[in-house]
Amino acid sequence: MKSLLHALLVVGVSTGLVVGCSGVAHADGPTQSAAVAVTGDVRKPRSFTIDELRALPSETKSVTFESDSGSQSHIYVGATLDDVVSVADPIVDVSAKNPTLSMAIRATGMDGYTVAVAWPEISPGFTATPVLVAYTEDDQPLDRPRLVVPGDLKGGRYVSDLVELRVIDLRGEH
Repeated sequence: MKSLLHALLVVGVSTGLVVGCSGVAHADGPTQSAAVAVTGDVRKPRSFTIDELRALPSETKSVTFESDSGSQSHIYVGATLDDVVSVADPIVDVSAKNPTLSMAIRATGMDGYTVAVAWPEISPGFTATPVLVAYTEDDQPLDRPRLVVPGDLKGGRYVSDLVELRVIDLRGEH
């Protein structure tokens, strides 16, 4: 919980969000300035605004998944998670066999909801269906980016109001 509050505070300072005593973030400014921080085992931690995400190459994915409210189908547009995280220059042991197989990304939403995605699930060298950091849903702009995991049968790893993508070397060497 302490690291989540720290992450929200870091994001809050850089985006105009204020974290109250309850740990819930409240927007004080326009949501377009909201950013997603890329942190963890990276050489160049940074944040992306929606406009910066739009500047990266985009993918469009039509998805269907089950949720608590039933089956949902949407069309998302966004940057691939691989492209977003790669800009931060993840720390990888290039001498290891398949070094990215021990890497993961922890995605956290503004409400603290957190999921994990293994690096092979986002790497074009291992998967044909990229994970997205989406900025539109059904041709409508999102207030904050959303993590979209095409191919998941349930929408549990879809993270709305994305605030942090933390790169983690599961070997614990960094």
